[in-house]
Amino acid sequence: MTVLSSLTNVFLLLSVLTATIHPSTALDWRARRDRLLGIKRKKKGSKAGWKRTKTRAFSKKDEKWEWQRLDLPADAGLRVGVKYRPKDCSARSKPGDYLSVHYNGTLYSDGSLFDSSILREEPFGFQIGKQQMNEGWEKGLLNMCVGEKRKLVVPSGMAYGATKAHGSEISGRVQPDSTVVYDVELLKILDEEEAAPHLVWGL
Repeated sequence: MTVLSSLTNVFLLLSVLTATIHPSTALDWRARRDRLLGIKRKKKGSKAGWKRTKTRAFSKKDEKWEWQRLDLPADAGLRVGVKYRPKDCSARSKPGDYLSVHYNGTLYSDGSLFDSSILREEPFGFQIGKQQMNEGWEKGLLNMCVGEKRKLVVPSGMAYGATKAHGSEISGRVQPDSTVVYDVELLKILDEEEAAPHLVWGL
């Protein structure tokens, strides 16, 4: 085997490995992930750096939200905001319904994302009112229109409490006694037959 042919084989192998590690779909996925996580990438000289923008649960742009008053004890701490509600609201969520939703879960302390069905590109299904979910979801997503978007600010006692909870494969984890924030969109109220393949037990 000549030196030239050996070098050719090496370059072919490197090309295959590069294509495997860096397909265009991976770049597209990274771009979507960066947008959701609030990561801004920038170049400094020849090196690329990044920083994560911190977002709080409430900001000036949230002041236009319609804040709901739920029938909860004053010290419960759960806050529910409506960002969007469709004019046609013929169906609302009630106990026992099977819901299909998209959501982002972030920490109230620094806005870091710990879970997201949007990033997974797969809606999340559960039955409300059956204690499958944390108390914040069980109470904060009732009487919700199909197509409605809500923000739930859930105190630790109605979320994960004093336990340390692992997030999804996306990033991070929830520390004990953490307040968490969920942005939730109700996609559909499912009947029992169509709900069965999509249900996930627990959040």
